[in-house]
Amino acid sequence: MNPQFPAPVDAAPVPQRPVVLIGPMAAGKSFLALHMSNFYGYDFVDADQLIVSRHGVISTIFSEHGEKYFRDLEADTVAEVLRDPDHANAIFSVGGGAPMTPSVREMLRHELVAYLEVDAETVLSRISGNRTRPMLRPDPQRRWQELYESRRACYEELADIRLDGTRNRPVAEIGADLEEALVRLRAQRTDRGAPAGHRPATDRPATDQEAQA
Repeated sequence: MNPQFPAPVDAAPVPQRPVVLIGPMAAGKSFLALHMSNFYGYDFVDADQLIVSRHGVISTIFSEHGEKYFRDLEADTVAEVLRDPDHANAIFSVGGGAPMTPSVREMLRHELVAYLEVDAETVLSRISGNRTRPMLRPDPQRRWQELYESRRACYEELADIRLDGTRNRPVAEIGADLEEALVRLRAQRTDRGAPAGHRPATDRPATDQEAQA
């Protein structure tokens, strides 16, 4: 619907969409999504947890099948959640590399996306000595910084909401910021008659950034 023309007074209720939570590895996306479920009543959906429950440990998937195989599973999982009406009220956390897959990035351009921003200092204690994240081997701190720098522009381009997760801010503060932003954005989009969480593709220019690990 063209936002210049308001929805008719008797229009059907605007359908709700999941909120997709993106950001670098160890940002605390799953923790924040779970907090939003516990304190604000959203459903909690985590792409990595779905993959593990169906296909096994992610590090094993990487070692046995390679990254391409994992990214395909990841893209299929994201598409499944986004088209499932049972997840319309979800805070949906996706892996740090998910938006780098072109098909996932294109899907997210049409969703309501919140980007949890952190820095190396914030995540250092979470990744030091980590052996469960194959993308961080062999030097977790250096690899995390490299991956973050290569992905940051994509996160920023997709984000409808940017959340400050630096300095180990309490999850309750970040959650309150997210809820406030969601209430405001959904009210605006409902007033325009556009599906909550939907942004026309023309609102975001296409990126030339290629998928990368």
